[in-house]
Amino acid sequence: MSREAGRPHVTMRIRPSDLCRTPPVGATENHFIAQLGSVGLGSSSYVVAPRESQTPEWIVLDYATGEHERVWRRSRKHTGGVLAYRLVEDDSSSGYVSVA
Repeated sequence: MSREAGRPHVTMRIRPSDLCRTPPVGATENHFIAQLGSVGLGSSSYVVAPRESQTPEWIVLDYATGEHERVWRRSRKHTGGVLAYRLVEDDSSSGYVSVA
C-alpha cells in the first residue's frame, strides 16, 4: 500500500487472531506486550510479540481481504512491561475518524 512509504522501517504487521481482549500475564525476556488503544472504538486490545533488536514504532492490523487495516503508533513509555500504542488510522470502519 502507498501508505507504507511514510512509515519507518520498524513496523510490525499482525492479524486479528493475534489480538487478546485482556492483558496477557507478564512480558518475558524474549517477548513484549503491546496495548493497542482504540479510544474512539471504546476498548483496548493486546498483542504479545517477539522482542527484536528494535521495538516497533508502528503496529499494523491487516484484515484478510488486504483492503483494510488499522494502524497504531507507539505513544508513551512502557508501564509495567506493557508498551502503549494509540490508534492513528482506521480504514476498516466507515464513519470513524482518527487524528494523529
